Amino acid sequence: MAIDPMTKMNISLVAIALMFVCNVMMIFARKLNHAFVRFLIKTVAFLLLLAVFFMILLVIFA
Repeated sequence: MAIDPMTKMNISLVAIALMFVCNVMMIFARKLNHAFVRFLIKTVAFLLLLAVFFMILLVIFA
């Protein structure tokens, strides 16, 4: 299954934007005092990073 170059570019731009969002979420979570909310935010950021990982694999190998 081949993906056209424009779609690959769009997927990679979304991955870059999600990495930025994950970074901001981690910085915000470090400033929080409530442990449960901090854990939830870090978990969501980690799951977004997993999605970014699969997007990068899709762009590289498809």
